[in-house]
Amino acid sequence: MVDSHDHTGMERRSVLKTIGASALGTAGAVATSGSAVADDSSTHYHNPVGPIGFGDVTVIQAGDGTYYAYGTETPEDIVPIATSDDLANWTYIDSAFDSYPDWRDDPDAGVWAPDINYYNGQYYLYYSYSTWGSQDNPGIGVAIADSPAGPFEDQGPVFRAEDLGMTNCIDSEFRVVDGTPYMVWGSFYGFYGVELTGDGMDYVPDTTFHLAGDNREGGMIIQENGYYYLFYSTGHCCEGYDSTYEVEVGRSESFFGPYYNQNGTDLRDLNEHHSGVAVLSGTEEFTGPGHNTAIQDANGDWWMLYHVEATENREDRTMMIDRIQWENDWPVVACDGTPSTQSPMPGTGSYDCSDVTSGIGISE
Repeated sequence: MVDSHDHTGMERRSVLKTIGASALGTAGAVATSGSAVADDSSTHYHNPVGPIGFGDVTVIQAGDGTYYAYGTETPEDIVPIATSDDLANWTYIDSAFDSYPDWRDDPDAGVWAPDINYYNGQYYLYYSYSTWGSQDNPGIGVAIADSPAGPFEDQGPVFRAEDLGMTNCIDSEFRVVDGTPYMVWGSFYGFYGVELTGDGMDYVPDTTFHLAGDNREGGMIIQENGYYYLFYSTGHCCEGYDSTYEVEVGRSESFFGPYYNQNGTDLRDLNEHHSGVAVLSGTEEFTGPGHNTAIQDANGDWWMLYHVEATENREDRTMMIDRIQWENDWPVVACDGTPSTQSPMPGTGSYDCSDVTSGIGISE
């Protein structure tokens, strides 16, 4: 969720109603586009995988094999939760929070961009707490639970913008590197990282490091092929069919960077929208793909979960999934870098690009 100067003056609640109108009214149903020739066999799935309303999605697999997904708040939920047995068929179950955390004094502040992790024997749900179009000291908080289904008990802020004083304090990404926890964060004013205390609930002073430049948000890191890959979104979200979101990437041999893209450009030198190399761009059918996460299936194959700002038939944020393959140690999403309408199921070990149906034309 963008918290940037580009949207100053926009009333946040009306924006949420636009991106999440009737967001979970049909939450138990899986939405399909209907544009591709559907293969109804159990070997394929069809995007969007739904439920509607799971923007800025984060996902985890519990010990029993069940997947849990969480998204930015909607008019119906403060962080909705859905479950799946196969990453492709999702069912809404509940809200992660019964009420808003009590450490913000702004009634318009919202809970955005959750980040779920299993750490210290519990489920840690990091979240952004901010006000649309404002730089009024946003922060990243954490709530914990014994089960991924909750209930989550808020633990307050991990840090706020005034604590570190360098960037927009939202869009967290928790990572443990060589036994030490870190937080990567930032939206539109640079990506940074900081070391956390051992309990994952506070920051260690004087440990910040710079990872990427301005006009990008929703950073997410995976480790593969001997590299760390930093995925992020660039362009504008939250404008329905006018959204220009897309996903770009850089890689580094070190978690701490520097990260370079496919053109050899240091991500810290990129400060304009769409100035990197896209790995996932919108189509006429699926507008504004972005704010992704990634998870491996039982075969070790990587899958990107993300949202689109609108589909051909509906101007709502909706959850999507596509396979990440690797070419020369760079990620290739959905074979051609656009959202698929139909693909082989995760976990089957079978994925042939000739069996993947792409969307309708790349959007301008």
